[in-house]
Amino acid sequence: MKTSFYLDDIKEQLRRFAPPTHVINWRDRWRASVGALCGLLTASWSSYLIFGNGGIPLLIAPMGASAVLIFTLPTSPLAQPWSVIVGNMISAVVGVCFAQLFPAQAGVAAIAVALAVLAMFSVRSLHPPGGAIALLAVMGGPSIERLAWHYVLAPVALQSVSLIICALLYHKLQGGSYPQSSAHQINLHQTGDQAISTRLGVSDEDLDAVLARQGKIIDISRADLRKLIMQTEIQAQQRHRTRIQCSDIMSHHLITVQFETPLEQCWQLLRTHKIGSLPVISDGGTIIGMLSLIDFLKQADLDVYHDFDLRLRQMLDQARILSGSEVQVAGHIMSTNPLTAQCDSNVLELVPLFSDRGLHSIPIVDDDGKLCGMVTQSDLIGALYQMQRNQVNTSPSNP
Repeated sequence: MKTSFYLDDIKEQLRRFAPPTHVINWRDRWRASVGALCGLLTASWSSYLIFGNGGIPLLIAPMGASAVLIFTLPTSPLAQPWSVIVGNMISAVVGVCFAQLFPAQAGVAAIAVALAVLAMFSVRSLHPPGGAIALLAVMGGPSIERLAWHYVLAPVALQSVSLIICALLYHKLQGGSYPQSSAHQINLHQTGDQAISTRLGVSDEDLDAVLARQGKIIDISRADLRKLIMQTEIQAQQRHRTRIQCSDIMSHHLITVQFETPLEQCWQLLRTHKIGSLPVISDGGTIIGMLSLIDFLKQADLDVYHDFDLRLRQMLDQARILSGSEVQVAGHIMSTNPLTAQCDSNVLELVPLFSDRGLHSIPIVDDDGKLCGMVTQSDLIGALYQMQRNQVNTSPSNP
């Protein structure tokens, strides 16, 4: 019995060393791998282009670790440009100081790494490969020793900057967001109020308080952490509440226009149907943009109310009369790349889009991207009210 207890305890301890389950799909894995390849090739090419073959090491080992962070964890605070460039450079400075003052011994290298960590903390540029940068400066052998203080600028700074430049272009081409902004969420109405999700949900102060109590470094940005919490809450609500899909509440009979629809006609549609926006669709029925009242006001340059009606009418008249005018049709002033939702999406997924993104209506599309409906704020309010009623009626206290 006692032996069995110890075996179970050993098995439980061994399970803690098992690798975590990967939730990253194969497409993103290949993207990260190709990105790391491109980044390291760019870093080595820049070294060769400036210093030739043999001037400096074309690629130092710590850059491989930096590439892994930058291309696999682009939202991590440890992988942001400031952390990569400043973290690597300040670690190189510490490493070269020790290499100049002390012999190349393991103990000296260990102290250099420890002080490099403190230096990175002091300037908020913690970057794990920086430890390897400092260690390489002390223990890198003759090829690194002869560089002396040049080691800080080339290869460290040069290759770090090259990695970042490649990452900026690569993530941009992939449709990602790099670097991550640490700024607070922008208030679309330019007032002092926070977003509704922050007012009712998790605030920066809440995150700071919890992280301070944990006393640990969290390898995730504040914005991503807040987004994960919000999406987890929505997922939990979807599990416990009656599921209502966008297709259940959307409007099916839509007023739409096409790219070549004249602005005069678009304006009349907005007025006649008393709506705030018009979906712009292609010949195949896919949505290509949204045309709203705001788009008309922006185009008419209505910064002040004075002569409001005159300038708006002049813009519409020009669009109707002047065949050579640059602004004639809906496609010229519409907002492109509109946010959309799928027909089978849970209506709860629309809440942050309406509350924090300043949207008043969201186009609903099918699997082929074709427009099939619209959901407005009032539609969502009605759905949430119905969900609350269903929950109350089915609760144990209301038989």
